[in-house]
Amino acid sequence: MLPPVRSQLRRARAAFDYIDISFDGPANARVREINGGNASVPTLVFPDGTTLTEPSEAELAEALARQGLVSTRPTWQETVLTGLENPIVRLFGVILLASGLLGTGWNIVLAGAVLLAASLLAGWLNR
Repeated sequence: MLPPVRSQLRRARAAFDYIDISFDGPANARVREINGGNASVPTLVFPDGTTLTEPSEAELAEALARQGLVSTRPTWQETVLTGLENPIVRLFGVILLASGLLGTGWNIVLAGAVLLAASLLAGWLNR
């Protein structure tokens, strides 16, 4: 599940199950059925049967309100953690680390290691 969506669901104290459709054939089929053959993620299915695909923050807040849940605004700390959790940040950390190890310098190795560690830690803290 995308970090911003998961963060918003948590802030609204919404109970949810994360299902990775890469490993769950029936769930993959259900998501494709909902989305006209596309395996679009995230696809949210609410207790009342309504669905929401790739929602914006405002669309998700509106859907949660219809379920009787209030989504609070994220704190700056939550915003930073959610940003660090982005896969692009992890990839950039790996590239810096590898570049430094291949001869660019120890400072690049350190920068890559810190960025990668921060991204992994943010993912762990946001679980």
